[in-house]
Amino acid sequence: MIVIAIGALFLGIAGAFAPSFAEDMSTIAERAQIAPQTVILQFVEKVESARALETDELYRAQLAFLVPVVGDTFDMGAMSAAIVGRVVWRGWSEDERTDFADIMTEFLAATIASRLKLETDAPTEIQATIDGPRGTKIVQTFSTQNGESIRVDYRLSQIERGWAIVDIVADAKVSEVARRRAEFLGIIRNQGHEGIIAAIGKKLEQLGQTGT
Repeated sequence: MIVIAIGALFLGIAGAFAPSFAEDMSTIAERAQIAPQTVILQFVEKVESARALETDELYRAQLAFLVPVVGDTFDMGAMSAAIVGRVVWRGWSEDERTDFADIMTEFLAATIASRLKLETDAPTEIQATIDGPRGTKIVQTFSTQNGESIRVDYRLSQIERGWAIVDIVADAKVSEVARRRAEFLGIIRNQGHEGIIAAIGKKLEQLGQTGT
């Protein structure tokens, strides 16, 4: 059992986004060998680094720090396609897909940043890594907040750069992908790509107001 502090950040949060740094082929090959559990540990460490930042504009600094972390750790292309549905995704142009994946990356990073002020009673415990559907791996974690034990599972899929998160499931029942799809489905159906981009943009503004 591996223990590291992060807290229950994902209760209620929720082309692929490309990392802002270039990687040579040797680096990509090395990353492809990193185990799913290690991917989660590295992600947790980076989130904790964002929590430890000290600046007058803390939320903005944390958001700027977390956007590339989320873009690198998550397969936002796959998550975005699952959220909007395969039929809609295939109907969008490459630019529209990229726009949606990019704004979802920022939205997820903003959601995490807005919750970093929450205190937890105990560090997160990574309990196990098990096989998931269609070749995925599920990293099971537990933490304690306000005396309540909280389970958060990360589902990862192996892509070219290595294992990447494709969904987060809280308390073994609340899928981030399913939750966002239910939330966005009506907007996408009635207002299309422009409507959902605008709607998520408003959510980002609201998170910015509450986070600062």
